[in-house]
Amino acid sequence: MAFFDFACGAVMHHLTVRVAWHDSAWNGSVCGNPRGNAYCLDLDRIRAERNDVQEEATAGRSFAELDLTMRPPCAAESGAFMNPTPWVRQFNHPYAGLKPTAATHGHLRPTSVKVPEFSTFAVPFAWMLRERSAEIESRLPESLSPDEGPPFPSPWVFPAPRQRDLLDACFQRITPGSSLAVFYTKSGHPLGDHINRLVVGVGRIDAMRPIIEYDAPAGVPTYPLWDRLISHSIRPDGAEGFLLPYHAYLEPTGDQAEDARRRELLAEIAVVPDRAQIANFSYGSEVVSSDVLLSVLEQSLTAVRAVIRHGIAPGPWVEREEWLNARIAEAWADRGAFPGAGAVLEAIGLRLATSLLLELNRDGSLRPAEDPWPLLDALLRGRRPAPNQVYEADLAAARNTWTAMPQARRDFVMLLSRFALTTTAARRWLEPAQRAAGTERLVSDLDIIGNPYLMAEVDLGDWDDPPVSLAVVDRGLLPDPTIAIAAPLPPPSRVDSTGDARRVEAALVTVLRAAAEDGDALLSVDEALSRVTDLKLTPPLAVSTDWINGNIREDHRVLRLVDLPTGDQVAPMRCLQLADLTERGQFLTKKLSARAVRSVPSMNEDWRTLLRQAIAASGGELEEHNERHSTALAEQAAALEQITTRKLAVLVGPAGTGKTSVVGALLASTKLTADGVLLLAPTGKATVRLAQKTNARARNIAQFLHGLKRYDGQRQRVKFTGDSPYRQERTVVVDECSMLTEDQLVALLKALDLGHVQRIILVGDPSQLPPIGVGRPFADLVAYLAEAQGSADPANGARAGALARLSVELRTQGDRPSDILRLAALYTTETQPVDADSVLGELALNAKGGGRGEGAGGSDSDLRLVFWETTEQLHAKLLDELALALDMTHPADQQGYADALGLTPEGWVPHGDHAGAERFQVLSPVRMRDWGTFELNRFLQSHFRSAELRRVRNGRGRSYGPEEIVRLDKVMLVRNGQRNGYHHGTRERVKDYLANGEVGLVAREANGWFKIAFAGREQRHFDFKAAPGSAERVDLELAYALTVHKAQGSEFRTVFMVVPAGSKKLLSRELLYTSLTRARQRLVLLVQGNDTEPLRDLARPEHSETARRNTNLFTGGVRLTHLGVPFAEHLIHRTVRGELVRSKSEVVIANLLHAAGLDYQYERPLTGEYVPGTVHPDFTFTDAGDDPIVWEHLGMLDRPGYRASWERRRDWYAANGFVLGQNLFTSEESGGGLDSVALEKQISQIRELL
Repeated sequence: MAFFDFACGAVMHHLTVRVAWHDSAWNGSVCGNPRGNAYCLDLDRIRAERNDVQEEATAGRSFAELDLTMRPPCAAESGAFMNPTPWVRQFNHPYAGLKPTAATHGHLRPTSVKVPEFSTFAVPFAWMLRERSAEIESRLPESLSPDEGPPFPSPWVFPAPRQRDLLDACFQRITPGSSLAVFYTKSGHPLGDHINRLVVGVGRIDAMRPIIEYDAPAGVPTYPLWDRLISHSIRPDGAEGFLLPYHAYLEPTGDQAEDARRRELLAEIAVVPDRAQIANFSYGSEVVSSDVLLSVLEQSLTAVRAVIRHGIAPGPWVEREEWLNARIAEAWADRGAFPGAGAVLEAIGLRLATSLLLELNRDGSLRPAEDPWPLLDALLRGRRPAPNQVYEADLAAARNTWTAMPQARRDFVMLLSRFALTTTAARRWLEPAQRAAGTERLVSDLDIIGNPYLMAEVDLGDWDDPPVSLAVVDRGLLPDPTIAIAAPLPPPSRVDSTGDARRVEAALVTVLRAAAEDGDALLSVDEALSRVTDLKLTPPLAVSTDWINGNIREDHRVLRLVDLPTGDQVAPMRCLQLADLTERGQFLTKKLSARAVRSVPSMNEDWRTLLRQAIAASGGELEEHNERHSTALAEQAAALEQITTRKLAVLVGPAGTGKTSVVGALLASTKLTADGVLLLAPTGKATVRLAQKTNARARNIAQFLHGLKRYDGQRQRVKFTGDSPYRQERTVVVDECSMLTEDQLVALLKALDLGHVQRIILVGDPSQLPPIGVGRPFADLVAYLAEAQGSADPANGARAGALARLSVELRTQGDRPSDILRLAALYTTETQPVDADSVLGELALNAKGGGRGEGAGGSDSDLRLVFWETTEQLHAKLLDELALALDMTHPADQQGYADALGLTPEGWVPHGDHAGAERFQVLSPVRMRDWGTFELNRFLQSHFRSAELRRVRNGRGRSYGPEEIVRLDKVMLVRNGQRNGYHHGTRERVKDYLANGEVGLVAREANGWFKIAFAGREQRHFDFKAAPGSAERVDLELAYALTVHKAQGSEFRTVFMVVPAGSKKLLSRELLYTSLTRARQRLVLLVQGNDTEPLRDLARPEHSETARRNTNLFTGGVRLTHLGVPFAEHLIHRTVRGELVRSKSEVVIANLLHAAGLDYQYERPLTGEYVPGTVHPDFTFTDAGDDPIVWEHLGMLDRPGYRASWERRRDWYAANGFVLGQNLFTSEESGGGLDSVALEKQISQIRELL
């Protein structure tokens, strides 16, 4: 990994300094609201050491006035780098009290260091890793002091002399008075989980203290502090450096609308490190090149100009803009035209290339702006002596490589040197095999010479090294004018215009690829151009729609113009799409639509009997005389006949309707299984669950594709070519299809021999969250098939026959419907029970003590609502609810908790039962924030595993990763791949493919190896060991709390869902639905505030995450702006008044009401006057006496569950004074349609009452 931009031979370097987020802008004090700052917990030390109670007691007090024992752990994480007064920090060597190091470190004393005002410490952790130090040494002209291993396993360099050598090698590159410091946070900040690194300030390094040694008795060897004390130039009111004014934008004003506006504007001032350079912002402090600095400075200049424009944050921003301009000019002068020369020379075999360039710069042989290649060519050919004898051997070793190169290849090497590449990236681009594996498509040297921007278009990077970014290429091709004049770029690579078509195309590809990662298969031209502007390139890039129309032809190599019709029948929407996504979309549309209308012969199976067998085999019960059960059995049997008689069939249904029973019946058919059935699912957890419920072998799609060489494990992405298509089973069943991206579905279909496959059956619930990645193919396919239902056209009828729906919910609580599923129905695209919205009212009444303990939230309900306000209340109520749900005697009942996990009396995970990991699950919308999963995991781990954590922290055991995972912690796997393990039943080593999303318990730890017992993989423990010193490479995370996205595809006995207030951007209809349906038996909603109306509002169609995505499978849906709702008529229903309603029938009724001139309100809240509760009738009118008249549309009265829900609602209306035909009206559907005559008659009746 290129943790340090070593391959830059420039004289001037700069420093990144990691800081912990601080709510008072790092002002040398304890946070003003410590508990409200969960962001700093992103750092390991703070997570392990923060004492919330103590920090609350000292909130706002200066470090200088606090006793050493009272200072927060952020004191050691640059949490006070803007300190206006000096303070004293004490250092204690971590080895001083350890028995194995008593002889070497036992004499080291606590060492106090005075920290001057506006100063902090820089710690280059990456340099001090043993495995990295060897790499560093190999690239230095002089050897480091010898290495020597510590007396215990450790990733860190142990000998003091070698530590000093490394610290000197690092910090000697910094020049106080000239070098700059860039202060940054990792993902711990309040701007959002989507930003994993955030620059918070930039200033000059004014002073840097020499190495500080630990205090020790005279004459006794000591050790150096790794922390280097630096002073900087940033001042609250100064102009020579600045903090980005995030705090000013986040400070509440008392005006919610203004607060929201300021949060929106944060995007314009956020400075985010280039993804290609992220390693420089990862390991504490790092020495960085001027190219890395330029990326930060140029973004900062844009941000400062936005700050001036916004007028929100006071300060000398104009002077700061001038200061930035001067620093940018200096950085360009130092960067020169060839910042990647060291990297490419090392990639072709010149080991000490970077050190050689550094020496040539220092001795004056090279000037920063000078072209180094004439001199380098002479050195490589032996025509000029090396500046130091140490380089001669390496130059000789590389001589034949260089001289034998064809000129075109040398031209390519020299072109690459104009880009600030890491050595890893240089090797990827110079080695043909690495290039083939690491690029989107194959490009030659000559292709790159003709269009260097192709590197940014096609580079995929790898696990350790991000792709080359557009900004990196841009700085190489469009440097500062003084650089361009001194070292002009020859044709055909030369870029003479900032609007060069190659640059524009690369920018468009960049934004379209980023959009695809976020789910959009295409963008409107307007949004694409807006996103190009948001790239903040230097020089700026402005692209017009005329440029698009004039330059993007039908045969463009990577881009396609797509015209999509819009819902209001005006001119079509012009969109941009990547050519490969256009082709994949066309492949899916053609293949799926063609197979959907093709029938296969019926097997004439007795599906009812097979369903009974499948239900019994899975432990379920079928009550033949129960109307709900008999209706469901008939529905499922019909669905089985339907999905087995099409070449492509889709089975959909909400949670609890028996989709898994249908799949089980398929597998019970000997006629079907005679030709084989391939069971697949998108995630590891979904695969395990499918296998458990069907008692059959199931495979994860990534695992299946990997076996066909169609999955790139290094980059965790599908491939569209590989081994010959798979030709075995003739029926393919894919579960949890809502999680499939367009790319995954295309890769799967191309991996199958479709001429051999007789049936493809896609199973899922389109109401769940859309996939992480491009598109929403399952939702689009369901909508395409559903659109044909009820059509008189035979072609449409054939298409409609490929869609089978399950609607009868079988999951109940006693003799009444599950309240979990009643509430979940509110967030679906399916026809809802009439009283679905009553659940929230019942919950609120019971939560506030105003109910009678009946209905949702009552004593016999599977759904419970708890309100909370503060983080402290959330923690306390969560523990109370956990104790109640897990049958613990009290929240601190450790034995009760162990029993809930299913542990043995001795406290071990039983080999034959790993299900304890799934007995409960806390869910939250996001990772950070004080109610996010990171803080909840810390809190729950510290509560339930405190003794084990203390034991490990006292040196009696090991922990895994930055979250300090210890024995019996609940964990989740976050990376697909093969894993070694041990089978306790057979007593043999095993190797299995494990998938992202699997949940388990840490069964034991031995010598740093953690044995994980994953749910569903009984008898087997799998081995994990964290990569030394790296928080970036862990494969396990704590899983007491998970984001809803990570939990998708899993089910848990009891779920606790945290719902924060004022977070509509973090929540969606699908996210609520998915979280609700993760619970098998019980769900507890922990809602911030004291009102359920925000939950009700989230059920509206405009809060659909699926509908907001841009796709063009079968039919198009593209939004006008990235915050809008798409014109996707197949996913949303819009009235002529512009309202979004829930069904096509409601559109018809609303439009008839509008045409009749009747003023109505859609889903207006109606609170009962006599019987409590709040409902939301479909249409509400107000009569002459200002009393309400309501109209409910009843779409599925033939279904027992739906009919029962209407009877409950009808009784509520009656108890509150509503009488059918007087102030309560209903409409029904018969034969799949509406009776227009009856509707017109009812409208006339209502008109007379108004």
